Amino acid sequence: MQSSTQPRRACITGCGALSPIGNSTAAFWEGLVAGRTGLQPIRGFDTTGMTVANAGEVKDFKPQTRLSDEEVHRLERIHQFGLCAAREALEDARLDLRGGDRSRVAVIVATSLGGMLVGEEYQRHQAGGAGEFDVRRLFDFPYYATATGLARELGVRGPVVSPSIACASGTQVVGMALEFIRAGHADICLVGGVETLCAFVVNGFNCLRATTTDTVRPFDARRSGLLVGEGAAMLVVEEAAHARARGARTDVEVIGAGLAGDATHMTAPARDGAGAARAMRMALADAGVAPTAVDFISAHGTGTVYNDAMEMAAIESVFGEAAGRIPVNSIKGAIGHTLAAAGSFEAIMCAQILRTQVIPPTANCEQLDPACHLDVVMGAARRQPVRTILSTSSAFAGNNAAIVLRRADTA
Repeated sequence: MQSSTQPRRACITGCGALSPIGNSTAAFWEGLVAGRTGLQPIRGFDTTGMTVANAGEVKDFKPQTRLSDEEVHRLERIHQFGLCAAREALEDARLDLRGGDRSRVAVIVATSLGGMLVGEEYQRHQAGGAGEFDVRRLFDFPYYATATGLARELGVRGPVVSPSIACASGTQVVGMALEFIRAGHADICLVGGVETLCAFVVNGFNCLRATTTDTVRPFDARRSGLLVGEGAAMLVVEEAAHARARGARTDVEVIGAGLAGDATHMTAPARDGAGAARAMRMALADAGVAPTAVDFISAHGTGTVYNDAMEMAAIESVFGEAAGRIPVNSIKGAIGHTLAAAGSFEAIMCAQILRTQVIPPTANCEQLDPACHLDVVMGAARRQPVRTILSTSSAFAGNNAAIVLRRADTA
């Protein structure tokens, strides 16, 4: 461990993704840059009677690419998602956990739904469904089971945390990794978000009248709602000196994080975006970065009328006149709203932007809302210098989270 006189810094050394536009980080990134969308009619379960039955489903998922036949047979779908993405992230980081001190490895994994598919299957069985149901599978039902199960599969002995602040959780986990590393609680943090589609969440958003019968169009004048998505986004966030000592790349740093609440409504955001703005300011202050130094903003951008309007107000509040000059995008037109995984998918995108200097377009945004004065990247990917990024997420119950990432060569 480093001397206490030397600040401990956090780098992203590996990424793994399983998404509606591709079942690897490379495929996910390629789909974003191309402006593709993975939003289609749901095929994974019966949608009879649903007012909206479109979503971002993971397609052609073959868990055997990274899991053994025994693991495929034993693990629930959500755990398969998480373990596949985690193994890709570890491979990308060139990190073999078997050779190090696993008590210095933390697992911080968020989910809003947990093993809801198990619960739905149990409910059908109780209602007279055919076949047997092994009640031991209910141990995979709680939301924390994904994190604890992942730690068990990988033999990790450090802290295991399952943060749950709804759709801001995927950003919060990256901020928690920064805190763990700064405080010396871990040298390696395996962090991310995992969700699987189920009838409960699709019907829930339909009942809230938050879903669209069109497609997801963040910041577009015609936007009319969101569509949910599924997948897994996992990152290896590692203490910089630890990463350098084993020859890993340290080119992307996590340098700041912030959290703030609205205290306004259980589902609707504060209309003025004050909570989101506070989280952004906290993250920038934690990073020691002035708003004028930000080169790109990854927006929550759900494509609902109120969320996008709130976020426009929040960004303008934080960045002032510069708000219209900073490129902004949202990935939800491509993969849908992946709930607790959303911010982690964005963190992977941000790391790729810092490495490639390419900003993906906002899928399906074609007619910018006249009330939006932000520089939303539309139509095609944009190549330009990017050294510092702010990523922001907002969620039910007024939860807001933000993180700041930076190219390490600017430190």
